Amino acid sequence: MKKSLLVFMSLVAILSILAACSNTTKEQKPETKALPTINERIQKETKEVMEQSKLIKDTDITVDQKKKIISLNVTASSDTNSDYAEVIGLNFAKTLAIGASTEKENNLHKPENDSLGALYSFYDLNITVKQENGKVLAKGTKKTNETKITWERAQ
Repeated sequence: MKKSLLVFMSLVAILSILAACSNTTKEQKPETKALPTINERIQKETKEVMEQSKLIKDTDITVDQKKKIISLNVTASSDTNSDYAEVIGLNFAKTLAIGASTEKENNLHKPENDSLGALYSFYDLNITVKQENGKVLAKGTKKTNETKITWERAQ
């Protein structure tokens, strides 16, 4: 009797293990990636960081979640040239992306070296850098499927 009880318990244990390890699949729901949020705190902190530069007089961030477009506008000092305007615009885009990546619910990787990070794979990007007198120095655009900003310089 002890032997048959031991065999029975062994069978129950084996069946339990097999049931637990079985490859039953639950109905899978399609994965939806939520649009990352760029809240007021992120925008404010990004603007504060950018406006620490003596060459930058003012910044503006507009996020259109319906159209999925982020517009970054910089007013730079009259000493700024178009070469540096592109650097300012790129730094502005990266600074905002770093801020957005700090929000856990966004689950974004931040910019590194030549990468702008994951934020701009959800949003198109428009950047305008102009001088205080209104002269546009550089305009940059990047679509979600592109990896780099395309720049148009003032002549």
